Amino acid sequence: MGLIMRKQKISLVHIVNMNYNIIREDKRSKVLVVTPLKTGHKMSSDTKKTIKRNDIPFTWVSAEGNNNIPTNAWNGVEWYRKKSGKLPNYYLMIDRDIILGRHMIDRLYEKLSAQSNDIAYSYANFKFSGHIEREFPAAQWDINRLILENYISSNSMFRMSALDDVGLVFDDKYERLLDWAFLLKLFLKKGWVGIPCPETSFVAVASVNSISSGGNEDYHTKRLRVIQDFAKPIIHQHAKKQKVAKPEDNTFQLDF
Repeated sequence: MGLIMRKQKISLVHIVNMNYNIIREDKRSKVLVVTPLKTGHKMSSDTKKTIKRNDIPFTWVSAEGNNNIPTNAWNGVEWYRKKSGKLPNYYLMIDRDIILGRHMIDRLYEKLSAQSNDIAYSYANFKFSGHIEREFPAAQWDINRLILENYISSNSMFRMSALDDVGLVFDDKYERLLDWAFLLKLFLKKGWVGIPCPETSFVAVASVNSISSGGNEDYHTKRLRVIQDFAKPIIHQHAKKQKVAKPEDNTFQLDF
């Protein structure tokens, strides 16, 4: 049936003033889709419309609260786990302002479910549109690139077992780059990698006030924190085993 039942390893991170809603709940769902919402935020009509263009059975939950995005998303997972007593084997976070390409969920699932368990996630082509205009092709997974910058969206499909085992990154000191920190954490803790899915894509609408549109100084500060806490340990851990590039950044220095 594509459903898993397991002990709850990570409890709700912050449950005060959280609101949950089951938007869709298909029988024999293979994917749990969670849309985290800041308090008072609404889902876009484009997201509601384009998510329907999939054939795979899935469950879609929204989780609204005054927390960062990963915290709200994980609270949504745990709330649905407690409510239903079971979870699909795959997880996909969809932001509230995403325009999904046709069959995006289908293609991500087909790609990931066909892989061995050491591949923890699949990711699509995407682009920012609006205040930011930038495209990110679903390039080959490469730790040498990932320790320098994130080119993979948080709107990717993950094995639920990976989330249960490692856990998301919730600390506000990485906010704006929490998704990058999580991808590095997967590799640091378990050696888990991703696989590109160039067969699908989505558009993320970037507003002036969105996290992706923050100032350069703030981004630089958060980037150095992620490098210090995640990228640097990866380099130290794998320097003798793999040819991992040393980040070229004049603002800091890694000492081996």
